[in-house]
Amino acid sequence: MSYQALYRQWRPARFDDFVGQENVIATLRNQVQSGRIAHAYLFCGSRGTGKTSAAKVLARAVNCERPERGEPCGACATCQALQAENCLDIVEIDAASNNGVDEIRDLREKVKYPPQSGRYRVYIVDEVHMLSAGAFNALLKTLEEPPAHVVFILATTEPQKLPATILSRCQRFDFSRIPTRQIVGRLAQAAQGAGAQASPAALERIARAAEGGMRDALSILDMCLACAQGGSLDEAVVLQVLGASDRGFLFRFSGSLLSGDAPACLAMVDELMRLGREAQVFARELSGHLRALMLAQTCGDALPELLDVTQEDAAQYRAQVEGCSRARLLRMLDVFLACETDMKWASQPRIALEVAVVRACQPEESVSLAALEERVGLIERRLAQGVPAPQPATASQPAPASRPVAAPQSVAAPQPVAAPQQPAPTPKPASAPQPTPAGRAPDDVWDAAMRDLKRSAPLIFGSVSMGRYQGVRDGAYVLTFAKDPAVAIYMNMLRRDDKRAVVEEALARAGGAPARLCVEHEGEAPQPRDAQQAAQQRLDRVFGVFGRENVQVTDE
Repeated sequence: MSYQALYRQWRPARFDDFVGQENVIATLRNQVQSGRIAHAYLFCGSRGTGKTSAAKVLARAVNCERPERGEPCGACATCQALQAENCLDIVEIDAASNNGVDEIRDLREKVKYPPQSGRYRVYIVDEVHMLSAGAFNALLKTLEEPPAHVVFILATTEPQKLPATILSRCQRFDFSRIPTRQIVGRLAQAAQGAGAQASPAALERIARAAEGGMRDALSILDMCLACAQGGSLDEAVVLQVLGASDRGFLFRFSGSLLSGDAPACLAMVDELMRLGREAQVFARELSGHLRALMLAQTCGDALPELLDVTQEDAAQYRAQVEGCSRARLLRMLDVFLACETDMKWASQPRIALEVAVVRACQPEESVSLAALEERVGLIERRLAQGVPAPQPATASQPAPASRPVAAPQSVAAPQPVAAPQQPAPTPKPASAPQPTPAGRAPDDVWDAAMRDLKRSAPLIFGSVSMGRYQGVRDGAYVLTFAKDPAVAIYMNMLRRDDKRAVVEEALARAGGAPARLCVEHEGEAPQPRDAQQAAQQRLDRVFGVFGRENVQVTDE
């Protein structure tokens, strides 16, 4: 292959070639220069921030015959062999595909052999968090006391998944996201080296899309240069490649949102769809724009530094958010953040986006009404629990002496008067079986529980969605499934005690009282509770004799 990708062309070969990571690079260079080489390093950070590149440069530096200020010289035989990647003293291991105990045991056997040409044999283990628990245990002893000629460099994007015993045996270096302005500078050099002219707006758009990763930025630039006409790259080409929207469109859209103009917002959504844009991409961009507006309203003069934008851009954000209440802005941000989550499971993401747009454009009074209904429901639940509010007030007044006097004056009067003296509010909740014990309607409790499950346990929510909610029967929420083998797996899952308990806990949180879930086939005659308990007891006896794993329960 004659062509080499830009991110490979611009991979750092020396410590001086790195963009960003000044503290990490300075420490590594000083260690090489002073000869204080650690036996194990851990490089952490998001993708494209230079972890693997730094590991390779460090491996060359510790094996260089004539290092210069901690840098590999690049001229000695060892450096040239390492640059050509035909040296056996640097071993790269992809832990994602070599994550078993056998691979680590093989590594333990090979570390005994001395290096061929350099001073150290360097093992670079990429994505080390993918190793299995057994592989980590097999690596512990070697990582703690390796031979004097071995250096381990572990790289990972998720250090929180590593055992504490591994972390304590390594020198940890955290690679931060590269600032946008530094990425723009390197992109300008790469574009110039490729013989292309790129506008500053295009380079800034690429840098922001890379989210702090230099490799991603160079890959996007590579695609944009292939799409550009005549070697000239402008922002329109970048937007076309990314499938993104320009800042002007985002400002217009958010302006319509803040003014509550739902028809205009829906028309702009339709425009995006006609241009072939992805609803998920736009929802993510809009959430980022609303975050910028929130920071503009909250942070004041610190906004340019927080968003990494110019003063002119910061002023534009402040101007748009002027006059908007913070509560409304936060509600809109919550709506579109939830929309991003919903789109992961939606078969038609456009509908999820349009629903979020209409919901965000609704006036704030609707939200306050919902909050008021919630407060009224709370009061009703407290009253349903039997709070005797009226009786203490009548007992403390001095006038009740007149009631026993009025009673003996007529014989017919005590009958109508005796009815109000009975505590009417107390027996009503006890005699009404249909509402839940907390006082909310069962349908409202079910809807609230489903929203909770969708957020906290999406897999179980997916199984519940395959059934049909039938209401409350004998104090239990009834969920029925069709007699179809395609949905039998979902029904059997919800019949497991641990999965059903998750749904019942969600119902209990929504209703404010313990709840039961009944899962059955559609059209199945409801069994009495005693019969269900007897059937379960018979099953438990069978499980006790043969073992639960050896018994298969089927519905006929």
